[in-house]
Amino acid sequence: MRFELKHPQVQLLFEDDQLLVVNKERGILSVATHPGATQQTVFSILKAYERRKNPRNGVYVVHRLDRETSGVLVWAKNQKMQQYMRAYWRELVTKRTYIAVVEGILDKKEGQIRTWLTEDRQNYVTYSSPVDDGGALAITNYKVIRENSTYSLVELNLETGRTNQIRVHMASIGHPIVGDRKYGNGNSLSPVDRLCLHAQVLEFIHPATEQIVHFESPLPKEFRKLL
Repeated sequence: MRFELKHPQVQLLFEDDQLLVVNKERGILSVATHPGATQQTVFSILKAYERRKNPRNGVYVVHRLDRETSGVLVWAKNQKMQQYMRAYWRELVTKRTYIAVVEGILDKKEGQIRTWLTEDRQNYVTYSSPVDDGGALAITNYKVIRENSTYSLVELNLETGRTNQIRVHMASIGHPIVGDRKYGNGNSLSPVDRLCLHAQVLEFIHPATEQIVHFESPLPKEFRKLL
């Protein structure tokens, strides 16, 4: 029997006996924020999908996206694959590209943001420092793709993957992501009701086949409304 994944917020991009790759829409958590939570998440949707095939099947978190960030996510089908991918994530990933709409016009159309980030886990916020203050080094490379008098469409490639890294970095240079309630101006300067951050490309070496696999998610329609 062939099983299909049908959900308005989660679309299956790829599946084999080791991995699941999906496109996540904005507005849904990757995983629950605390044990016992009952809200639907990408994890719960994929777990139900796998359990329909076999009650013993499982799904294991490799990486996450914020609730309001859309785009490509990869999941492991067994714990051994999960542990390997998490341990060697930086070595396996060959390309990880985000697209964002940010406020204003950037003076430098291409550059690198390099700061040290510290998580405040109690208040769920990340702080940025231009000098080493004991935080984790975070590096984001950016390039302006398009702009108008109000917004800029920016391509972002990560050299590190810290919590809220892109959101904090763009805010730190005075160009917060459109719709960012935590680090920017929320929807007060935005005609679209979302955080304009999208994980567009994920390319990595498949641990089982040792071949490079490439996954891409189209630019959200809300972004096109702004530029």
